[in-house]
Formats: sequence, structure tokens, C-alpha cells
Amino acid sequence: MGVMALLGTSCHKSDAAAAQTEEKAAENAARFKTGEGVSLSPEMKKAIGFKVVEVGEDKINDAISLNFTAISATQARGTISSERAKLIKLGMEILLVSEAPDSTVKSHLSGVEKILFGTPGDCEVIVTTKPILHPGSSWKANLEIPSSSAVTVIPVSALLKTAEGHFVYTVNGQFYLRSPVKTGSRNDVFVEITDGLYSGDQVVATPVMSLWLAELQVLRGGKSCTCGQ
Repeated sequence: MGVMALLGTSCHKSDAAAAQTEEKAAENAARFKTGEGVSLSPEMKKAIGFKVVEVGEDKINDAISLNFTAISATQARGTISSERAKLIKLGMEILLVSEAPDSTVKSHLSGVEKILFGTPGDCEVIVTTKPILHPGSSWKANLEIPSSSAVTVIPVSALLKTAEGHFVYTVNGQFYLRSPVKTGSRNDVFVEITDGLYSGDQVVATPVMSLWLAELQVLRGGKSCTCGQ
């Protein structure tokens, strides 16, 4: 059951009916207060599979996926963000994988260059092989960069990605407040938080998108009677 369906209470009712609606809504709907965040009734938490976890520390291997295009028989290029580029080192071995035909080729990282007219922050990765590549052919590579120390981590499911940046919903008393964070390394399970959280903080692990939709309904004009502004 989605949050949006539970927020559809009409505001055009008599005072008595509105009071009854408010009482009922308190049992099965969400509330939003500016500066405090979103609150959910026990019934709604159960309906949407709500879960809170404690921010912890762990070593996290960074998983990096790269797409390459061969530009010659011995060289291929691909793009990577500037943040991820800091994690790779010249000379490291990279296994190139081709889907058509199914084959693998060993290569080594021979260069990282900033893309002058590309997306801000993007870099180009250059790998070199023995003469075996066909110019124009496509290749993939998956790198795992071991972590040297424990870092602050949250489950991947707790991270909300929006056009404004990365956020988490932190526990704020009876409310859950959307808070900006900066991320670092990540894998399929955890994502590193480099700024915005500390070990021991509590965040919503799931479903953060449902909380975001409830907040958007208020912020963008779809205000319901359960709004606590």
C-alpha cells in the first residue's frame, strides 16, 4: 500500500466531519511538519514495511563498473567520475569482458584524463592491452577496491537520490527528517557516508521513497488534511 493512497483525505468537509476525518487519519495516514519532517502512524508503518536502522561502521569495498570502447588494437577508453577516479591507480590490472563474442582480455590502467568538454567532474580512463582488440568494440569491467579502514555506512536502501542531491531520513523524535549527506564508496549492500551522519545515528532504511512522496505532496501543493503545518 503506497503513502500517496493513504494521503487522499479531502479538506472540504464540515468541522464535525473534519474532526472525525482527522481522528481516523491519525490511525492510518502520514503527517508532515516543516522543520520536523514526516510522521507515520503504527498502521501505516506496518502497511509499507517501515524499518529504522542504526548508522554503523564497517570496511566497505568500493564496486566500480566501467564501460570501455576500443580505439585501437591495444587501447580502450571509458569514463568515470572524478571521485571514483581517485580510487584507481596507474598500472592496476583490469579485466575487460565482452558480451559479443563472449571473451575476456587482461589490460592495465595506463592513464586517467579529465574530460575538458564533458560532464563536470568526469574523467576518461585509458587501458592498454596486447594487440587483440577490434577498434569500436565494446567492453565492460568491474573493479573492487578494498577498503583500508572502517567508515560510516548505511544500507543502500536508506539513501534517497533526488535532483537536489543525496538524502537520508533521520529519526527526529516522532518524526523523520530528510537530511542531506555526502557519499563515498559503495557496494551492493552499503554506502559510505562522508558527511552528514555519525555512527549511532538512526535512519529510515525503508521505504524512503514513500516518505519522499508524502513530503512532496505537501511541498508541491497536494496538501492533505493530515498535514500538521
